This record gives sequence, structure tokens and C-alpha cells, in this order.
Amino acid sequence: MAAAAPSSSAAAGPGPVAELPRQQAMSSLGQGRPTSPQELLPLLISKAARSNPTRRALIAQIANGPLTQQQLQLEHNKESITRTVVQRVKEHINRLLGDKGLEDIITVSTELTSLDLLLELAHFIENSGEWAGWKPIVRVARHKERVERLPIELVSADVEGVGSREVFDSRCEALRQLSIIGRHLGMTLERPSERRNIGEERLDGHRLTIRPLENLPARHAFRDGFDPANPVCEYRGDDFASICDAVLNWIRFGGSEVASHFVFQYNDPAGYARVRDLANQQPPVWNCRTISTSHQAAGFSLRVIVLHGDQPKHMFQAHIDIYSNPHNTQARLYTTEPPVVGVGAGRFPQTVGAARQVMGAGDAQLVFGGLLVP
Repeated sequence: MAAAAPSSSAAAGPGPVAELPRQQAMSSLGQGRPTSPQELLPLLISKAARSNPTRRALIAQIANGPLTQQQLQLEHNKESITRTVVQRVKEHINRLLGDKGLEDIITVSTELTSLDLLLELAHFIENSGEWAGWKPIVRVARHKERVERLPIELVSADVEGVGSREVFDSRCEALRQLSIIGRHLGMTLERPSERRNIGEERLDGHRLTIRPLENLPARHAFRDGFDPANPVCEYRGDDFASICDAVLNWIRFGGSEVASHFVFQYNDPAGYARVRDLANQQPPVWNCRTISTSHQAAGFSLRVIVLHGDQPKHMFQAHIDIYSNPHNTQARLYTTEPPVVGVGAGRFPQTVGAARQVMGAGDAQLVFGGLLVP
């Protein structure tokens, strides 16, 4: 194999910068390997996103390295090269978003042009884990007008708000994901100090404490469904089945109340038992999976069940809050559907129809006592 042409990046000084290949040298990387700048650049971008030294070296090479003869002949300059690399990094990020099924949830703003921040974002997205739990929550937030539009457009402040790679990498997947999109949900996530317990965060200024599986009592209600990627947490005095549960609980507010109904243990023990079961059974409930469950002391609990609005093309959002304690239950149905002329739940015909379809006529009657009249 012919020797590679000397890399003029050596003129930039010793260290990682000197190791970045010049374009003339790229064709001699060996059979079966990338042999052109077009093939090598994506690999270099991927490596720069994963490695801080390589990222710094790439940025320094673009800023300080001399132009090749070919670049001079093509009338390239530092600005045009930077624009090209920025565009290729964005393409790399878009591929990562596509691989995670996030095309309709997250995009990169055209205003985000910092190569340094884009490479950081590539690292964050690549190492963010599985997003299945957040997609429906983001759609709910859009219906609640917490999210201005979809897909969410990530800007410089979103990347900077994540914090250092060390903090990001030390978080569980659900917190990594929340750190990327939290600003658009109207929630701030921060760790008061990198030296503090990594199980403690601040969400909207309130302590959020991760509850590891080994710290949960043997009969804890959330032990069986524990997910280390989206773990049980304590937030604002309540225990939540997961971090996603905690966030859904706090973004659910807004819209109109359609119906509210109490069921008391002393006069309807069978109905009370059924609603308590709905409030505590492992998801899904009525085949609904966008659910928040929280427990307080003395047997008090709250379950939020999203009936509609967590999937693409849904035009409104509807959910049920079930408050439960050892004596009674209360169910409340809320919607973002605009009301029409009518009385009671009849002002929201689409919501009533969706609720009866999801719950079934029997549970709709039991939970809401005949208030959801079709």
C-alpha cells in the first residue's frame, strides 16, 4: 500500500489535532475502509460526538488547520468548511432521531449552528436510550399547550441546559431524555452539585429523589413494575411509579371538566372495589398505557389515565383522574375538546364517545354513575 501523504495538520501542533487526516491522506486508509472525504467525514463526526478530545481536535483543525490544495482550488474557506461540517452533523443527528422513532417529536432548529453544541447534542441523543415513554407525554403536552408545536425544535439553550457529559451519563435514561426536552414541557431539571448524591435532582426547584429497587420495601406497590431506565421516584412528597409518571402528573392540568363522580365504600362496596382496582392495577388499564400513578401516606393514591390525545392525529386530549382512599373514590374526566351547546357532559360529545369506547359501557356507568350519556 502506498504511503499516505504527509498530513499538514501536523503544522497545527502535536496532540490529537495532528492525528486528524488531511483530505489527500484519506484515499490511502486501506482496502475495505472509507477511501474518500465523503465516506470518512460521517465516521469522524460520529467519533467526535463520542469523544471530547476528538471533538476538540476536529474543531481546532477546522479553525486553525491550513487549507489543502484541493480546497483552495475549489475556493473553499473556513466558513464554507464549517457550514459543510455543521450540515453533516445535523444529518447525523437526524439519523439518530430517526433510529429512535423521534422524527415527529424532536428536530434540530436551524438556529442551532454551533459545531461544538451540535456534537454535544449528537452524544446526548445517541446515549439517551429508548424514548417510548416520552412520546405520548409530549403529545399530551402539546394538547395542553405546554409545547408550542411538534416536532420540538432544539436550540442552543436546550443543549446547554443538559449540563456536562458527566452529569448526563450518570443519569438514568428517563432523566437523560427529560434533560433534553424539559424546557419545552415547562420544567427545569438540574443537579444542585455534581458532588452530591446522583440519586437527587431538582425538578422545577423541588427535590426529585430516585428510589432504587433495593431501597423499596418488599410489599411496595411499585416494586413489581420497577424499571431501572425509568425508576420509581419521590417528588413533592408523593411516590410515583416512574419519572414519566411524575411528569405526566404535573403536565395534565388544563382543559374543561366533563364529569365528576364519587363512589363510597359504605353504600356501594362492589363499585368502590372496582374503582380501587382500576386505580391500582398494573398498566395497561382499558388498554391505555399513558398512565401516571402516585401514592401518598395512609392509603391515598392518584391515578391519571389518558384516554385520548397521546397518539398522532388525535385532535383533542382527554384523561381521567381517579382519587382513591380507604373510604371512597372520586373520578374526574377532563378534556381539551371545545364545548358545544348542551348540558353537562353533553357539551363534549367527542370526549364522551371516546371515553365510553375506551372504558366500555359497564365501567363508564360504574365510574361515572350514568353521567356519560351518549
